[in-house]
Amino acid sequence: MNRSIARFALPLLALALTAGCGDNSHTLLTKARESYAHEDYDKARIEVASALQKEPGNTEMLTLLARTYMRLGDPDGAEGAIRRLEEAGGSSEGLVALKAEIALLRGHPEDALVKLGDATSADAWRIRAEANLALDRRNAAITAFEKGLAAGGGIRLAEAYARFRLEGNELSEAESIYRRMVAMDAKAYETMVLGGDLAAAKGRVDEAIAAYSKVIETYPDYPAPRVALANQYDIKGNVDKAMAVVDAARKEAGDTPDLQALKIQLLSEKGDWKAIRDELQGRESQLDPGSALSMSYGEALLHLGHAEQARLIFKRATLALPANPYARLMLGIAQIETGDNAGAWATLKPLAMSPLARPEAIDAARQAAEALGRPDAAELAARLKPERLKAAQARIAAGQAAMAQQDWGKAIAIYQPLLAQGEDVEVLKRLAVASAHLGDTTQAQAYADKALALDPHNPDCLYVAGFVRLQVGADLGKARRLLEAAAAADPRNAVIARALVKVKAAEG
Repeated sequence: MNRSIARFALPLLALALTAGCGDNSHTLLTKARESYAHEDYDKARIEVASALQKEPGNTEMLTLLARTYMRLGDPDGAEGAIRRLEEAGGSSEGLVALKAEIALLRGHPEDALVKLGDATSADAWRIRAEANLALDRRNAAITAFEKGLAAGGGIRLAEAYARFRLEGNELSEAESIYRRMVAMDAKAYETMVLGGDLAAAKGRVDEAIAAYSKVIETYPDYPAPRVALANQYDIKGNVDKAMAVVDAARKEAGDTPDLQALKIQLLSEKGDWKAIRDELQGRESQLDPGSALSMSYGEALLHLGHAEQARLIFKRATLALPANPYARLMLGIAQIETGDNAGAWATLKPLAMSPLARPEAIDAARQAAEALGRPDAAELAARLKPERLKAAQARIAAGQAAMAQQDWGKAIAIYQPLLAQGEDVEVLKRLAVASAHLGDTTQAQAYADKALALDPHNPDCLYVAGFVRLQVGADLGKARRLLEAAAAADPRNAVIARALVKVKAAEG
């Protein structure tokens, strides 16, 4: 994992003045190599930049600078170093993989593959695998990863491969690669973090806490394991311990967006709405509509009696994320608080009438219905009675578990009877996905198209209708058009974006 490069904004000359200005260029280069080997890329960059002040045309130094920039996640810096290398008369032929990686980081996987040509270094195999993943060519990616390992690929390639397996919930495969990483270098940052991530994925919270604590002890400047550690304490139910980890990280390692977002999440769990308001007040205009921070701020304002401000925040959130149930729920509650019960009913009815509705949505819709004198209020109140509510929540949990475990037959058995209560968008979407995974082409498309007919502008419905066609390989042209519409409606949705890449690749 790369460190944040946000704090590397000083000019090279200014940075160079901080790094051993009394050392000669050879000593500085040696130090830079050592820092690079120890994964301290910030320090390595400063040291090699200092060396280049003494020998600006040194091709070995420029090569190291380019590689260091890439480990810092800065393709512009790496490209600049390569350009300086070529201007100094050096050859960049040995940097084929680096040039391909720059293209990949800039979102051009096809160009990355072209630049790689038939290169067979371990780095080339890693980048080839990641480029194929970006194009959703799973089998080609696996082949590249395996060939890279066979060619002696190191920690970076192994970590990328292990994470690919981990993200696919292929825990045994990820564990096997992790063991190879331990044999390569048990103390490498990537190896140690992956150990914690594997424990977390298996639900072994105490083991994950121990692993992340060890990473922080060894690599105290890295914020990512601190975020992971705090999340594990949160999962364990120790919110105060999680908060202490976040506060220490913000003080010792510097604030990051991830740390701030986690701090706000923990404050929300504690119900410390004033602290959330104080943390974010004055930054409202900087918060993206629909972002977690923006919606947490809106919820804080709602709890603190500023319902009109909250209503505006959640209205913008529902425009940015039209399928987000939390944004819709909070907008409905804010509308009730501002006396707009008719607006609240229109907002909350689609959530509350679903057999998969959460208690909060049912109760909020009940309040709006009662204020309007609607007959629906009695049925909503009945659904909140303990025995009926308990049974409904158990059914919801069982359905979620079946979907998460990819037990598609069980998911259909749970969701299909709910259609007897009437067609529901959420139920239909789940049935469509489960049927598609079971290869039931006709039923999958029928469920998806019914959901889309009920809510034609919902990006989730557009996505599912496109996904099931892509999954079963039917009418790829329509699948692409549906996914393009979904992406236009929800441009920040990574799942939709990946599916769109996949359907375009399938179309050729």
